[in-house]
Amino acid sequence: MREWEPTDAEASYAVYYQAVHSGAGNHYSPDQRHAWVPSPVLPEWWLPRLSASKAWVTSDEHGLTGFISLHEVGYLDMFFVAPRARGNGTASQLYERLLEQARETGLDRLATHASHYLRPFLEKRGWHVLAIEAVTRLEVELERFEMELPQVDSQVS
Repeated sequence: MREWEPTDAEASYAVYYQAVHSGAGNHYSPDQRHAWVPSPVLPEWWLPRLSASKAWVTSDEHGLTGFISLHEVGYLDMFFVAPRARGNGTASQLYERLLEQARETGLDRLATHASHYLRPFLEKRGWHVLAIEAVTRLEVELERFEMELPQVDSQVS
């Protein structure tokens, strides 16, 4: 694992695209997945968004396998694992690094907007749903969950 760098923009976006289109099929329809991530082409907003946070990546012999990002205010912005790396500890490894960063910087609480796919992973680690939200992208409604981890120090990975 290492810190995300701007040179990881294309590879991290590819993980994001694959995670949504190939990994979220049980939770979202094809139309919803397309609305969420409409193109495999790197969008202009990607580099500034990830550059504005602290992020880490994991990789294997084939390239990046996952990434996670944390804004300094304690917002878990992005957390995606390539379908080929699911179930091998990649998500847990990334999540543990996020918690280490939160503790190092004195964050007491973390927050996020989680997908149906991420919600159970976080709930197993002490996160709570605060609200169920509907967002519209490309005229398609997507459900997400506003979640928080109220006590970072008591968190067990």
